[in-house]
Amino acid sequence: MATRSELSSNWRTRMESPLEGGSKGIPEYTNTSSGGEYVQQRKTRLEKPDKDDRSHASSETAVLRGEDDPRTLQAIAEGRRLYVGNLPYIAKTRDVERLFAESNYQIEHINMSIDPYSGRNPSYCFVELVSKEQAQQATLELNGKPVLGRPVKIGPGVARSKGKRSQGGSARDTRPIFDRWTREDASDHWKGYHGRRLLLSGLPRMPDHHTVNEEIRHIFKGYEVEAVSKVVIPKAPAFGDREAWNHRYLFVDFSTAEEAERAVKEINGKMAWGVKVRAGIASLPGSRKIHERGDYEQEQQGLLGESSSLSYD
Repeated sequence: MATRSELSSNWRTRMESPLEGGSKGIPEYTNTSSGGEYVQQRKTRLEKPDKDDRSHASSETAVLRGEDDPRTLQAIAEGRRLYVGNLPYIAKTRDVERLFAESNYQIEHINMSIDPYSGRNPSYCFVELVSKEQAQQATLELNGKPVLGRPVKIGPGVARSKGKRSQGGSARDTRPIFDRWTREDASDHWKGYHGRRLLLSGLPRMPDHHTVNEEIRHIFKGYEVEAVSKVVIPKAPAFGDREAWNHRYLFVDFSTAEEAERAVKEINGKMAWGVKVRAGIASLPGSRKIHERGDYEQEQQGLLGESSSLSYD
């Protein structure tokens, strides 16, 4: 069975709150020493979190793991890997680390993917603890505890499904063009793509993101495509709207501005997937969602300041 992230054909809609979570970069951290030492190191950092989690990669061991990594498979087999769901989209690894560290659980690894276009997590991540016993206890103790105001859901961290499409029936490559679960640069990807980011609109519905990657590879065969976003629905069309089908769009990033311009000339106004698609260079280089966490923290500081001033009145 495909995962929720794979079954979702749509990217985040424009009006979502960053604190909302779905039922789905930042580097991952591993511990080469004892669990106790890891927690102590993490506690020290959690007291003074940096603005960007990525800055920690240079000072701590950061290892990006795929789902087939032997260490991940071992943690799953030993029952030490946990699923942490219902996270706010703006949550970072430090927030999950704080949740476990406050109850003295010893973390070995956190696997959180970050969308390269929105900077958001998929509303869940995976945490590996040092023992099966700790994982079982954490499931009972931490399930329902708040992270940034949302009660998290904790359960066994089983392997993510590869999806039915990868098992046959299509000779095309359905792997993600940009694998956000293993790419270290996911949280910085949105930067510097002015002139190289193509907006492709007028899209039909596609069943999942595997299909999106497969179709983009096919339609832009011969181009150096570096990343493709999930499909975006900018608004909910009115019931019976005949134009509802073409509200969907996505972004495609190319290696050079020349490649992007050539792609626009080739595909704009042409028939693809049974519809006439529109293509153009994206006018905005990045996503406004990237700054949501900073805005949230500023808002919280403002509320804290107001609360302090009221207490002295």
